[in-house]
Amino acid sequence: NIHRTCADSWGICRIQPWCWRSMVVKTMRPVSVCIQTHTGLHGMAEGVWRICSEGLFCEIRHVKGELESIQAFLHAAESFRDTDETTAAFVGQIRTLSFNIEDVVDEFTYELAEDGRGMLLFKAIRRVRQIKIWYRLADRLRDIKADLRSAAERRGRYDLKGIQRDARLPGRNGSNWSSLRYTSFEAEDDPVGIEEDKKFLIKWVQDKDRRNLISSLWGMGGIGKTTLAHHVYSSVKDNFDICAWVTVSQSSEADDLLRKIVEAFRKNDRTNEFPKDGDVTECRTLVKTIRSYLDDKRYILVFDDVWNVNVWFDCKDAFIHANGRILFTSRIYEVASLAPESNIINLQPLGEQDALDLFCREAFQKEEKRICPPELSDLAGMFVMNCNGLPIAIKCIGRLLSLRSTCFSQWEKVYKDMKKQLTDNPVMNMHVILKVSLEDLPHRVRSCFLYCCMFPEKYVLQRKSLVRLWVAEGFVEESEHKTLEEVAEDYLTELIHRSCSKAREENFCSVYNPLKIHAIREARRVSTETGDITLLAQNAPHLRSLLVFHSSFSFISLRSLAMSNKLLSVLNLQDSSIKCLPTEVFGLRNLRFLGLRRTKISSLPGSIGRLKNLLVLDAWKCEIMKLPLQVMKLSKMTHLIVTSKYAGSSLQFVPSVGIPAPAGICSLTSLQTLLQMEASAEMVRAMGALVEMRTFRISKVQGSHCEDLFKGICRMIHLTHLGIQGDDNQEISCVKAFQAPPLLQKLFLLGALSKECLPNFFIELSKLKNLKFLRLVGSRLHKDPFLYLKELEHLVKLQLYDAYAGDKMYFPAASFLKLRVLKLRGGPYLNEIEIERGAVARLVELKLLLCPELKMLPDGIEHVSTLEELTLDICGRRTS
Repeated sequence: NIHRTCADSWGICRIQPWCWRSMVVKTMRPVSVCIQTHTGLHGMAEGVWRICSEGLFCEIRHVKGELESIQAFLHAAESFRDTDETTAAFVGQIRTLSFNIEDVVDEFTYELAEDGRGMLLFKAIRRVRQIKIWYRLADRLRDIKADLRSAAERRGRYDLKGIQRDARLPGRNGSNWSSLRYTSFEAEDDPVGIEEDKKFLIKWVQDKDRRNLISSLWGMGGIGKTTLAHHVYSSVKDNFDICAWVTVSQSSEADDLLRKIVEAFRKNDRTNEFPKDGDVTECRTLVKTIRSYLDDKRYILVFDDVWNVNVWFDCKDAFIHANGRILFTSRIYEVASLAPESNIINLQPLGEQDALDLFCREAFQKEEKRICPPELSDLAGMFVMNCNGLPIAIKCIGRLLSLRSTCFSQWEKVYKDMKKQLTDNPVMNMHVILKVSLEDLPHRVRSCFLYCCMFPEKYVLQRKSLVRLWVAEGFVEESEHKTLEEVAEDYLTELIHRSCSKAREENFCSVYNPLKIHAIREARRVSTETGDITLLAQNAPHLRSLLVFHSSFSFISLRSLAMSNKLLSVLNLQDSSIKCLPTEVFGLRNLRFLGLRRTKISSLPGSIGRLKNLLVLDAWKCEIMKLPLQVMKLSKMTHLIVTSKYAGSSLQFVPSVGIPAPAGICSLTSLQTLLQMEASAEMVRAMGALVEMRTFRISKVQGSHCEDLFKGICRMIHLTHLGIQGDDNQEISCVKAFQAPPLLQKLFLLGALSKECLPNFFIELSKLKNLKFLRLVGSRLHKDPFLYLKELEHLVKLQLYDAYAGDKMYFPAASFLKLRVLKLRGGPYLNEIEIERGAVARLVELKLLLCPELKMLPDGIEHVSTLEELTLDICGRRTS
């Protein structure tokens, strides 16, 4: 018995940490003797390794329990750490200790995860190396325990008054945000206190003088520059041939800025005249492209949040025609002075009455009239006075109070807590008010918000990507009846409704960033906009997460970082230009999130199977054409997103292109997201095993696949998003076998639909109370589709692309009462649309594109009073 032999030979019954050094030395002695006897050497090393591991396992279990207690203490400490310097110092020391414990636990987990493949000799050498590591970790644990004892003594030795204070406010976790998750975001109310500035800007916009090209909005952060610019932009953009809004980051370079301008113009191009070449990166070419496009057009362009005058000098050659309007917003007067002095607006804090009006609008938003009750008017005035007229501060404190009952005692507690931290500096006071709002967040939601502060200011985030990052980071608390992603969605909704985050579009959000990242040596999560991470690789040994926001990111930098930060758990390379991942990345055994979205990665090696803890692989719109079979080893995977870039005609609507499904893909039963795999007979037969699926898209579906496909989908009872793309010229048949999952919210069908099954198919869909978004592409419907679709009474968004081959569409009264967006693209014979009074009563956006026979506005369009945007395609040219 190898265990008994080892114990007897060294006289050790229970291995203690201080004995491990001599064990390691003695273990090494027989190596030269036994080098020819691989089995004996491996057996001895394995036995010693097991004895050492048992001792360390016990220590790790104990210290993990200690870590949970420390974290609970730190959660509570966040609300009182600023009450006195002694308390703040103590909390900082405890936080450092928690990081040290995390490092030990993570390294132990990392080493334990190393696989046991290879020859016996190499296994033995690996075990000996691990024994040395176990000894070093035991040393670190002993030091940590000593530091914990010292900290406990200091707490008793010094009077830490702050720790005795209960600063947590009542009602903090009482709000239930999950019911708000799928409601559409509301349009912002009319601005308060900036009406005159808005009138001035609109008058400037309408002026025909070409010398009057530029205006600027100048003022401190939070004063309302972007809000005013957005209101003006929204009011006048339809009067111009082309419009664009460009948010400028502090680190923007000339080529990045010009690409942003090109992308914004291309997105808003109503004439389809903008060049389609999206790979141009050279500055001079980009300038010529913009100049040529704007030659005979009136345009409006907003540069939001400009920090440097070079932004204009880098791109002004593109606007030599001066037949448009350009608006800057900036905190820097030097930037604002790019405009003539008469066109510079220096935004000032709101006056007392305007500030009070804005405060009441936010604090009493649940009330119809939004009027402050008399008993709270004095407190309301004091809150407003301490906000110093800054709209962002007024909104934050107003939103916070809107979550409280209109009870004097509760409002007074909030005010007293805020008042203790106020100073004579109005700028600092704004941050105090924001801090009070931050501290009112539940701890895990607060962690998610602080994580968002790593992103560049005003960076627009994809909601699902952000939610998956939070889960991978371990910020999300488990819930009995929800997935971690669903809980994280609730966190995001709470942030949005507290004005800590802002919904941008249906699937995107941005985060207000009032905080600064700590020094790099203290960082455990780092984002970089510069592309140079050499310093990170050398100086950030505690790094756990890296998020990159720059295209020029090198293979060598990533390799260096992966070699020196083996405990990395999140690696997001989204939008970088990297073409190949270094081998060292696949040795990051603690990695849980690997983001390759829109990179130039073309293949993944079989060594990806070593990433046993990987939860998310996001390779959306990469150049990957197939996955290695070793992906099947990633049994913890919850989100597998791999699509290729579409290289076909821009007129053909294909959102993404799938890749062949690896054999056995359906054995990954933890998957909640799978897109986009190409269908195969094997896959569709086995997909019923994917019962945890929430988002599923499949392409190249053939008629022979449909029956098994729909049977499998029926078992996905949690499914919310479904996309089915038929193979070329293949009909999606057996639709009558389709039983829609009850929670389905989005359905995309690309391909001809079997005619005989259509009525039953839409009847089945009409049973879905959660279906909000339907997209049909290439359906070849010959009867008016709205005869079927009108039964989908909960639809909010409907898109029909090349789906209808008839000549008339009819919207009966009282149909589509919740529909807000309707897009019809590709109706070769459509010549008449009739809308009865009372139909589409909430429609906001209507687009009719590539309908050459449609010569007039829809009959009855005058009844749709809610319509804000109407786009028609007449003879290949769009008008709005």
